[in-house]
Amino acid sequence: MRFILFIAAIFLSASASAAAAQFSASKVVFQDVTGAVNIKTTSGDVVDVTIRQGEVYRSLSVKMIDGALVIAGERWRDDDFRDCCDTRINRVENLKRDRVAAAGKEADDRDAFFDDYPVIEVTMPRRNDVTFADARIKLAMEALDGRLVLEGCYVYGETGDLGQATIGLISGSRLAVGDVKSMLELDLSGKAALTGGDAAMADIDIAGPGEAMIGAIDGMLDISIAGSGLVRAARIDGPMTVRIAGSGAAAVQGGEANRLTATIDGSGGVFFEGRAVQPTLRLYGSPTVRLDSVEGRITRHGAGEVYVADKLVSRP
Repeated sequence: MRFILFIAAIFLSASASAAAAQFSASKVVFQDVTGAVNIKTTSGDVVDVTIRQGEVYRSLSVKMIDGALVIAGERWRDDDFRDCCDTRINRVENLKRDRVAAAGKEADDRDAFFDDYPVIEVTMPRRNDVTFADARIKLAMEALDGRLVLEGCYVYGETGDLGQATIGLISGSRLAVGDVKSMLELDLSGKAALTGGDAAMADIDIAGPGEAMIGAIDGMLDISIAGSGLVRAARIDGPMTVRIAGSGAAAVQGGEANRLTATIDGSGGVFFEGRAVQPTLRLYGSPTVRLDSVEGRITRHGAGEVYVADKLVSRP
């Protein structure tokens, strides 16, 4: 049977019950938390927390540390990790909607897993920051003017627009985020995926077969792929740097890259349907680069195939 706990002190175990309370905190931190996390943001000044235990009791603590409200759970066990974060969990992504929809039985498997864990509901000021460290969560979060940090987390869910984002996802994760007002830093490990909106700048690192699909980038775009990962962006207007080791690919649908630098070692590719300014290409193995148009001279080292406006450019 489920029951509701209202956190009403600086430090309370989730086994205690008390009247509702409010916290004054500039940041909310989730450490070693497993469960569903629902965050609503307001223009107010206080943080409210409600915890409902799942079908199996899980220990949680809530306390203030140096001005931050810290919600801490139990560290992961290897068998729990395998049950949660595996390839049984799948998503269908829709970049146009900037959201992720669950698909069939895989979604049922996910929901069944999280039924055993608490539901944590937080209402907090929109200007505040939120950090998740070593968490496994089903996330639903409204827009945030502050910074979202995910450190080595398994995440299944979505957020609204963000002021800034530093996101590190492990294999199995599927996350959708809205627009990012400033910098989007993304680190995907294994078969993880992120679908996002526009950002002022983006720094994307993928190790393995992960996928990132984002909107327009108004400034710098820096992409590093080791393996078969894929990065797709709607547009770039700023400098673009791509490093690929393996069979990964980076695809941008339009805009102007000034300047464009690409280094590929393997069979990967860069596909840019915009104007590349003075591109510098270092190509080793059997890579492919396709550019819609070029301004200035192409500086090219190594082998591979380079196309401009669908025409093969011969090596000097």
